[in-house]
Amino acid sequence: MVSSVGVLDDIEGVRHIRLPQLDKTINGIMNAEISSDFLTNKWIESALGSAFLYNITYTILSDKDFQQFLTNKSEHVDLIVLEPLHSYALFSLSEYYDAPLVGLAPFGPHWITEYLLGNISPSVYEPVSPMGYSHGTDFWSKWQNWWHITEEWLLEWIMFWPGQVELSKKFFGHPPPNGHGVFSLILINHHFSMGHVRSNVPNIIEVAGLHLSQPAAPLDAALQRFLDEAEFGVIYFSMGLEILSKWLPMNLQKPLLRVFAQLKQRVVWKYELETLPNKSDNIYISQTVPQRQLLAHPNVKLFITHGGLLGIIESICYGVPMLGLPVYYDQFKNMERMRRAGIAENLDTNSITEEQLAATIHKMLEEPRYTDKAKQMSSHFADQPMSPLDSAVWWTDYVLRHKGAPHMRLDQEGIPFVRYYKIDTFALLSNVYYILKNFYLIDSRGE
Repeated sequence: MVSSVGVLDDIEGVRHIRLPQLDKTINGIMNAEISSDFLTNKWIESALGSAFLYNITYTILSDKDFQQFLTNKSEHVDLIVLEPLHSYALFSLSEYYDAPLVGLAPFGPHWITEYLLGNISPSVYEPVSPMGYSHGTDFWSKWQNWWHITEEWLLEWIMFWPGQVELSKKFFGHPPPNGHGVFSLILINHHFSMGHVRSNVPNIIEVAGLHLSQPAAPLDAALQRFLDEAEFGVIYFSMGLEILSKWLPMNLQKPLLRVFAQLKQRVVWKYELETLPNKSDNIYISQTVPQRQLLAHPNVKLFITHGGLLGIIESICYGVPMLGLPVYYDQFKNMERMRRAGIAENLDTNSITEEQLAATIHKMLEEPRYTDKAKQMSSHFADQPMSPLDSAVWWTDYVLRHKGAPHMRLDQEGIPFVRYYKIDTFALLSNVYYILKNFYLIDSRGE
């Protein structure tokens, strides 16, 4: 197992290669992203993202311990598990070891996983846009999504691909393998009960809740008492691990503090500093919050979140409605799906007002439909034939048992490019539009 330092404890029977430089690389880029304005421009975001992934991939492949493992001819690898988005140079490990690849996609459905496995349900019809583009079935909605995915393609091959090709040539002597068919299957952090049903090829396996197999950390005595004694319930506020509350701009912190102070409910705020200026008595701050145990407490009525997928899955698991304050990437899509499912509302962090925040919180606390929907989704999510962990293990073993399981893969090579991406449909509709437009112009001139 290759990872940064301190991510996981040692596991019996697992050889762990820890990369100290990986921590520095990740922390450096995350600190830079939070303080910059790149989020307003997709091309700038992709330029920074591609540099980030280039540095991550280079750090892994150049590490002395990893190189020692790589060059040791006595090492034998039967299967490789990789995160499938953007790090194409690492795909070359499959050819290097002549071993099948299994993908682990933490962001859930994504157009790249569709591409890698040749899923015939393209995102024009079932959008996976990080920005939450329309899910309508009308022509305009499909056109918006088609255009968005086309732009994503350009960004991928202009921004991400060249650097990864360079790294693959440097460390393996050749470009990465073609994406189609390189993965035997991909485990995605999604489940159909989470408000978004998709048609998938057989080798896309839904394993949302994989992390729930680990025992939840217990609540400390002070926090337990704070929750138990909350007569009117508790609101939990956390922006996750990557977006630290101490970095939130004052135009967001001040409305939050003022609104929280006016509530009869208690508030648990995951805050990274020891003190929070102007904190009211009903707010409990903690640098580390056992999130799963807190969400499982019966007095927790609302989760105010940035929209990270793991937090959403935990909230669904325990039937807690969400108020989303998404900031970047998949958070917009995640929270928009929850809003459409009826268990969430979303606010714009750039234009949020005290009145808007207060009204939304009161509405979600007072209208039972949010909690009812959340409890219903929790019931659907829990009713599975096996746990996500057992499912992931079974299908990974399946790939090993059947030597890469090529029989699961869609024969994308047999589907013409034009038909696969519905270019013929759009060409036909464009021609019809052109003919009708010119007919209208001629008719108008005749009059």
